[in-house]
Amino acid sequence: MSGNAKRRLFPQNSTSSLIPSRLVIITDLDGTLLDQQTYSYEAAVPAIGKLKSLGVPLILCSSKTGGEISALWKELSLKDPFIVENGGAIYCPARYFPFSLPAFKSKRSFRVLELGTDVRTLRQVLAEAAADCHATVKSFGTMSVEEICALTGLMKDQATLARKREYDEPFLIDGGDRERLFRILIGKGLTVTHGDRFFHLLGSHSKGKAVRTLLDLYRQRDPSFVSVGLGDSANDLPFLMQVDRPVLVRKKDGSWDTEVTAAISGIERTRAVGPQGWREAVERILTEAGGSSL
Repeated sequence: MSGNAKRRLFPQNSTSSLIPSRLVIITDLDGTLLDQQTYSYEAAVPAIGKLKSLGVPLILCSSKTGGEISALWKELSLKDPFIVENGGAIYCPARYFPFSLPAFKSKRSFRVLELGTDVRTLRQVLAEAAADCHATVKSFGTMSVEEICALTGLMKDQATLARKREYDEPFLIDGGDRERLFRILIGKGLTVTHGDRFFHLLGSHSKGKAVRTLLDLYRQRDPSFVSVGLGDSANDLPFLMQVDRPVLVRKKDGSWDTEVTAAISGIERTRAVGPQGWREAVERILTEAGGSSL
């Protein structure tokens, strides 16, 4: 779906079909709901509380691992599905939807739909491609927990969870022919994306495919729902293209991602940065929906 062909169920600032009970909110984490440097969501807490009071689903969608996101999900006392590792899998609480999910398998208290390529395959292909084009690559699979801490600012326990990849391999390129490396990886049917800190190698899955799959389930429950997506980078573009109302959160340097603005003409943008911008957008949407009084 191209940016110019972007569909909307309602225009910005219209309340014709926008009521809280029909909303579904999907959000990126780092740089969006979470501060890019500190990983704090403190500035967004009031808006999160309003969504929970109104019963609006809040779906976390990130490159983070299942362990990382489930820890945050529990910390925020959320009850809705979430998407891990750039769309590698969808985690859905048991009995969340009023119908069976035969393609999902049980994993602890969740039903999980795996969409991604095994990370062991990704690591092998990345190593072979890097050797072929004499590129120096460091990926999570070759980094220690301490190295990940130094690169990300994560605490040791958080970095340990971040290292437990299943469907997505973050990596850095320290030297060599980057463009040739990317051509080799893409030629093998894989996908390379650029997040806020790392390149990511994944299979044919994406945030967009996972969001589309999950929204199809919501559509079975309520065909009239309205989806809102919030992200800050090109890595979020695939899922922002799938929602009815995409919102681009401002970056710490005061800019908005140019790849996203080029792809989705006239996309709604926040004035504030990170979680402050997230709160700004969510509260504006709730005000339009008549749910701002809580």
